[in-house]
Amino acid sequence: MSLRILLIDDQPASVEPVEEELRAKVVGAQPKTVGFDTAQQMLQDFEPHVVVLDILKGHIAGEGEPIGLKTLDYVWTERFCPLVIYTAVPELVEDDLRKGHPFVKVVKKGRDSEQEVVSCIDRFAPHISALDEVGREIHAAMTKALKEVAPRIFESLTDPQQIDDMLTRSARRRVAAAMDDALSTGGPTLRSWEHYLCPPSSGHLLTGDIIRNRKGDPKDPLAYAVVLTPSCDLVHDEQREPKVSEALVACCKGADRVLQDLALDGWKNKHRDKLLPLLRAGYGPSCLPLASLPGKFPPMAADLRALKLIALGKIGNFEESECGEYVRIASVDSPFRELVSWVYMHVAARPGLPDRDWNSWAEEIIGTFHTSGSGN
Repeated sequence: MSLRILLIDDQPASVEPVEEELRAKVVGAQPKTVGFDTAQQMLQDFEPHVVVLDILKGHIAGEGEPIGLKTLDYVWTERFCPLVIYTAVPELVEDDLRKGHPFVKVVKKGRDSEQEVVSCIDRFAPHISALDEVGREIHAAMTKALKEVAPRIFESLTDPQQIDDMLTRSARRRVAAAMDDALSTGGPTLRSWEHYLCPPSSGHLLTGDIIRNRKGDPKDPLAYAVVLTPSCDLVHDEQREPKVSEALVACCKGADRVLQDLALDGWKNKHRDKLLPLLRAGYGPSCLPLASLPGKFPPMAADLRALKLIALGKIGNFEESECGEYVRIASVDSPFRELVSWVYMHVAARPGLPDRDWNSWAEEIIGTFHTSGSGN
């Protein structure tokens, strides 16, 4: 595949060795160098797979302006792609948390440093190829959706705005369904945390969202809860207000909460055979096991017998903001969102039954086996 590499530097001569190394050593490399003034436009037009970004405008470290930091912000928020920060002053990004991202590398300009840049891009390349394939799949799904859905929409509607709205909705649903097909029909074996959407994908609270007390310890399961209220009652936008003022949530406990559902006093390795069926089912008699999300929260279980109501105004949308006593950490993807609703109905919506003499009832049923001649 071709590999579009955009080098952003106001001193083209300083990145010429990088361009030469890329052309010589990276198969399919298409490097292009631009200055800071045209960087944003080229990010849109060139659609690079990788960006190599200088930070300092000018060639004197003590006098140059760190204009590349603005470009870094733009790449991060608007056109994110694998990024190599290639600068003589790496200390300018020393405290930038973004440099810990696996697709962000920092290389100091100097003797033979162009080889290190190429090495970074070589490590990016396999992942870029995989993501490029996803892009082609999305485009193919969109093409098919428009081809199949558009005739019915134009036959049933005449108002241009309604047509546009329905085209958008239909295309989104069809693309999402097409992209999810492999996973929903027995595709690759998923990691236990792959069904989480983090950050949450929607601007409003949804069934299955995992929230955390903002002041709680992120490593403590007791700081978390899972939203049970139907998404349709929580949605709000310019045209709609939520149908409820509070969200019903299930409080989380440690992962050992599943022992209670398995009627076990403690964990022994031989209990694995009892645990696996519960995990395969997706839930226990009174709890919903939740796998850990690396870097976000530990393994835990939502206790369907520990419910409470939280005012919607107390739940903020973003961790970075200071709004709300609680904050949304992650959503869950379909069909796991439906699983949350099913588990809650299974536990809370069943008819209550008093205790009875279960042993005599069992003996009564067993007795019919002998009567019918099926004594085995």
